[in-house]
Parts: sequence; C-alpha cells; structure tokens
Amino acid sequence: MVELDPVGGITDSARIQQALAKIKELFPDYAFFFDADAGGFGQDIRDLLIRAIEGKFTTARFEAEYKQTKYYKETADKVKSWNAKTPAQQAEETAKELANLQADYADLFDFEGADKIAADIAKNVARLGLTGNRLKNFVYAESLRLQPTGIKAPTLETTAANQLRNLVKEYGYQLSEDEINSVLTGKPDRKGIVLNNAAVVERAKNAAKALYPHLSQQLDGGLSLDDLFKNYRNYAAELLELDPNTIDWTKEAKWTRAFGNQQTGPVSLADWERTLKTDDTFGWKFTNQANQQVSSVVSTLERAFGLIR
Repeated sequence: MVELDPVGGITDSARIQQALAKIKELFPDYAFFFDADAGGFGQDIRDLLIRAIEGKFTTARFEAEYKQTKYYKETADKVKSWNAKTPAQQAEETAKELANLQADYADLFDFEGADKIAADIAKNVARLGLTGNRLKNFVYAESLRLQPTGIKAPTLETTAANQLRNLVKEYGYQLSEDEINSVLTGKPDRKGIVLNNAAVVERAKNAAKALYPHLSQQLDGGLSLDDLFKNYRNYAAELLELDPNTIDWTKEAKWTRAFGNQQTGPVSLADWERTLKTDDTFGWKFTNQANQQVSSVVSTLERAFGLIR
C-alpha cells in the first residue's frame, strides 16, 4: 500500500527508489528533483515523475502535465536551468560570479565576514542569471540586507556611487543619499520612484534648465553645462595663467558668469575676456601678462615725457 504525506504526496520509499532508477534512465534531466536538497521544488514534480514511469506516459503527456505544475508555472527559466545543473557545475558558476563580484564590487565587501556574504550573493547571481543593471541593483540591495548590524551602509562611499555623482556633476547637480540608494538598490526613492542612471541624469538636466533656461536648447541637444563651459575654462586658464584643472564652476560661483542669463544669453569670448580682466575676483592683475602690459604702458609714458631715452 502506498503511503501519503499530509498533502497527498507519494512517500513510499521502495516505490520511490524503484521509480527513481527508471527516471534516471528515461528522464535524466529531471532526476535532480529527487536530490536531498531539492525539497523546495515541490512534491507534485516528484509524484508526476513516479506516475509517468509507472503509467508509461508518452513524452507529450509528461510535458503537458509538467507544464501544469506549480514549479513550472512559478519558476523563472534561468532558475530552472540552474536547478538542473550538477553540484559541480553550480559550484563552478558560483566561483566565477564570486570572482567578478570581488573585482567589481570590492568596496562593498570590505568588512569581517564579508566573504560568506559575497559567496551567497554570487550563488544567487549565478542562479538567477543576472546581468547589467539587474545585477548591480541586486548586489547592492543584498549587500545592504545581509551585512552585519553596525556596519555602515556602503552606498555613499562606493565606486559606483562616486561614478554616479560624476555623471550628474556635469550639470551642477548634487545627488541626495535617497537618490543614490534608489539607483544602487533598485528600491523606490521618497517619491516612490525607482531611479536608474538615465532618470537621475534627466533630473540633473531639468535642474540645469531651470537655472539656465536660455541654455535649454543646448542641454536638450545632448550637451552638459560642463561641455558648454569647456571653452570658457580653457580661455580663462590661458589668460589667468592657471591650470585648467583648478577651474571648477561647480565649486566657485564666479565661473558660472560664463553661462550668462536669460537677458544676455551665453557671454561672448570678448565679453568673457573683459570680465576676467576687470573683475578683481579673477586676479588677472596679478598675472605676468598684466604686469608686462603695465610695464609697457609706464615705459611708453616715460618716453613721452622724456623721462627715459
């Protein structure tokens, strides 16, 4: 007599073992459902396999009933593929993903006990077949969820977070902690919106257009404020005898005068030169060029008054 468990599954061990030998012979790709750690796949799958062997199901009938199981309907194809791999294959793919995580997200796992967390995340990355933004969002979300209490959330100091800041810095935009966490974890921000790179760039662009509406056409055309400032920066660096890298319009408001305003539009290079030379905050009068011009003027005047020959 066949025993049943509380939910109606076949539990008669002799019947199962006898059927399993046939399953491995006729349905080798499905034998993993009887592994010791495969309980989460559902009793209905194992029952179906036993009935298929005992009832001599055709392949078509087996496939039809298999597609009606909860496992088939609710499990992603990539996960099904992973579950069907041998333990050795799973270990190999996990090791590969772990190496990638340790190389690409090293700053997330810089604390005691992080190796175990990274390995667990790597296994799930391999199992779910994650790539691109889905991979990044999953890694950040899981690293935050699994790390021990007391470890500071890494998102604001990570390489990816800094890359994100640099992406919008070109528009003079400063990302909030909330925005960064939304992009890196895939969770909604305080406004209930799940952000990605494109979304925060669009926010940064819109903020720049609000500050400089007269530059909207250029911004919509794909230029950032930093792109627009580039020529002004180089011109100022040459005139003021400065390293261009020391001129940062996002840190010193005086440089934003190059953008002009709604009434004037972007300033011309002639007006920019005039501003640089006449506004003492730029320090042109202390340059070698300015001193040479002063010396030249003084010398000319002295000659005119016969003070020198």
